[in-house]
Amino acid sequence: MKIDDALSRLEDRFISAPANYVVEAEIAFELKRILNEELRPAELHGQHDAGKSRGSIPDHSEYADAIVSTEEFDRVHCEVSGATFGFASEQRRLDLVIFDDEVALSLEDGSKKFRVEDVLTAVELKFIKNAKYLREGSKRYHLIAEDIDRLDSLPGHVDTYCLIFSNFGFTQREDTKAALETLKSRSPRVEVRHTNPLSGSVE
Repeated sequence: MKIDDALSRLEDRFISAPANYVVEAEIAFELKRILNEELRPAELHGQHDAGKSRGSIPDHSEYADAIVSTEEFDRVHCEVSGATFGFASEQRRLDLVIFDDEVALSLEDGSKKFRVEDVLTAVELKFIKNAKYLREGSKRYHLIAEDIDRLDSLPGHVDTYCLIFSNFGFTQREDTKAALETLKSRSPRVEVRHTNPLSGSVE
């Protein structure tokens, strides 16, 4: 499945039943579900340091072994982080990624870390529920701009998308429309898409 097809399905579902989405995570998990239904699982290669314990706590290596030996690893995951992602910002995670068909997992003190080399596609999402506008210089604008910059900092082999979902349209006012266009032109490699209940088609 092409990512654009999955995004169109997600956007159509939001447009047809916007009340079904209450928090941002629901949108991310919906996209994860759509993609994982179509993509074959990846082959996982794992390592861990979970045998380290303090005091009289038993060795946890067997649990860690079970985690890193997962046979069918989903190609799409949410809230993914890794030591080689190289982000300059404090936000070290990506909202959603599509992995290649072979993935290296490092289990570090119980945290799952991945390599950016294994990431094919990265997606950042923003669900703006209450605002009826998006002015340049506002907090919401800066948060979206930071997402775009973080995506832009990823290696060139990673396809990047910034998805903005909102309960109200952002093209009704000229200043808001201009702010959205500025965000869309912020990075030539990051595709920015905006969807609202009355989109009809993605803006």
